Amino acid sequence: MVNADRDWLNKYRYNLPFFENIHKELLRSAEESRNPGPEQAFGEARAQAEPGTPLPSSESVHSAQPLSADGRMENLLRRVEERITLLEKVRECSDELVSLIGEEPSGMREEIAALSGSEYGELLEDLLRSGRASISVVIPVFNEERCIARCLDSVQGVADEIIVLDTGSTDGTVDVICSGYPHVRIELTEWKDDFAEIRNRLNGLATGDWIFHVDADEALIGDGAELRAFLRLFYDCPAEALVVSPGIVNHDGQELTLTRRIYRREDGLRYYGVIHEDLRREMDERGGDLRHLMTSFTLSHDGYEPKVIQAKNKHERNIRLEEQMVAREPDNIRWHYFLAREKQEAGYPDHEVVEGIRKGLRLRGTRTEPDHFHLRSLLLLAGILDRQPQYNEPLNALAEEINALYPDCTDGLYYLLLHEYTDGTGNLVTRAESGLNQLKQLEHPYSLLHPRSDHVTRLIGEIFMAAGQYKRAFHLYSLISDERILQDLRERLGGLQEEIAAFLEG
Repeated sequence: MVNADRDWLNKYRYNLPFFENIHKELLRSAEESRNPGPEQAFGEARAQAEPGTPLPSSESVHSAQPLSADGRMENLLRRVEERITLLEKVRECSDELVSLIGEEPSGMREEIAALSGSEYGELLEDLLRSGRASISVVIPVFNEERCIARCLDSVQGVADEIIVLDTGSTDGTVDVICSGYPHVRIELTEWKDDFAEIRNRLNGLATGDWIFHVDADEALIGDGAELRAFLRLFYDCPAEALVVSPGIVNHDGQELTLTRRIYRREDGLRYYGVIHEDLRREMDERGGDLRHLMTSFTLSHDGYEPKVIQAKNKHERNIRLEEQMVAREPDNIRWHYFLAREKQEAGYPDHEVVEGIRKGLRLRGTRTEPDHFHLRSLLLLAGILDRQPQYNEPLNALAEEINALYPDCTDGLYYLLLHEYTDGTGNLVTRAESGLNQLKQLEHPYSLLHPRSDHVTRLIGEIFMAAGQYKRAFHLYSLISDERILQDLRERLGGLQEEIAAFLEG
């Protein structure tokens, strides 16, 4: 195979459908090698193929190449399965990368079928060859004695070098590192109320091919070996300004997916912003020229636990810095969102938080394209409207906007259903209370359906039950005298009791 052709076929290196197809073919070939009648097995496989799908002849690459020698087939299967596992770590990616990773290339089957046995073997060996790339883990710290050891322990398996930049710790942070982690490089600097300045300084200190930013109150889940293999694989990915995002799971279970923590040093990316710093290539693009891989690798984060926030006085500092960013880049919804969120978490009045959110939302104008911080701003506002319905912006209208602009986000559907449920249940309860009062005021009630009007009492009780007003419901059930209705209720509630018990037992 000429080098030009091989370079052309290298597009399959990151393509999940390609390796899934190869995996199926290898399993079929392995089955044929274990059982007599390979020609018959091949004929059955060809007969089951979709019409028009080209398959190699029984004498071509998938059966004629010497892959079935002792141990070689098993080794190849293992390597292909490892590649599939790595590629499946990509949960989402930029639109520009979808065809590279997640879509079967046009003509792939024909191209592979046209290869000779030796060419096929050479291609697989080339595509499965492990890449080489070093990884620098960089960590900014300030008074992190509580958690720095946990953080450092978690990244040992992924890092070729670990660099800690201390911004003036007064606790035992530096002592913990020096005594327990002599291989970690420690640098000292002065804190200047600028997170981007610290991260950019860490970029300058790193020597690895990849730079991986981790905060001291985070810890990498797992031993790091898979992430290391993943980064080695994607180091030569042709996408410019490639950024890998491990997920971050906060102490309350909230998960962030677009975290922008890992990138190639040679791409020269820089951070912007004194807080909630934004990774950028060209400053004017505001990150729009980056290409993203959102992965299932995970960092746990506990830095926003209430006791940690209180100990570090984070709210006061964050609000001060976020106000600076709003002043510096007033047309960027990102900073308005972070400032409003911080004020809400710090207990500011709802009306002040809502006004801040609306300032950011007004920046969108008539644009309709998806925007991460626009969605977050809408959801932040929806949460406040849900708790404080007196605001004149209806929650239902906001939910419809979320659902229309971000149909894959289930939060819009949640608020739509919540609105219908709350309104519907509230109306039903109001009507039930009115009906109950009406029933009590009747001096001589009668019914052609039931002599003691127990059917009405039961129905009102069912409404209270559905609304979660269980005491009122059971009080009404206790007033029923009709044995048939009572027996029906006992059977239904008895079955419900069993389901509740099963659920509680797990």
